[in-house]
Amino acid sequence: MEELGEIIVAQATDPKVAFMAAVLFGYCLYKLMIMTKRKSPQTLKEDSDETDDEDPVYIDDNDSYKMILVVRTDLKMGKGKVAAQCSHAAVAAYKSARKYPEILKAWEKCGQPKIILKVDSEAGLVEIAKQAKIAGLLSNVIQDAGHTQIPAGSKTVCAVGPGPEEMINVITGDLKLF
Repeated sequence: MEELGEIIVAQATDPKVAFMAAVLFGYCLYKLMIMTKRKSPQTLKEDSDETDDEDPVYIDDNDSYKMILVVRTDLKMGKGKVAAQCSHAAVAAYKSARKYPEILKAWEKCGQPKIILKVDSEAGLVEIAKQAKIAGLLSNVIQDAGHTQIPAGSKTVCAVGPGPEEMINVITGDLKLF
């Protein structure tokens, strides 16, 4: 019995055995993490205050999908401010699209195109958002917090989509590039 105890102690202090035990433990931990992830998928339900989409339109994987960001030019925002507001709009649109994986996958398959267009008034921006919702497209209007260049609550950018290019073109096709 003492011999068996000596063998176990000798093997436990052997660096090769310790390394193999660590590798085996790491592999088992990895497999456990994969199995746990499959059994309980995370639900991504972060609601955006800017949207109340019921059931947006989805065509199929053969259509071209894009996202349009419509920027107000009457606010005279600086380049950095415009970039920040467009980023907010793109993130809000992505969050909305996560609720509809078919739309998100189709847009990602197209290379996630994003195009920036312009309007010259808040009324124009709100009308674009309204028309997008009526058409069944995802739509998010961003309101500024008012910490820098423009008053709090100013509607700065409207994201339309991601969605089918043909449908988005009906709503935004007459607008000019920013």
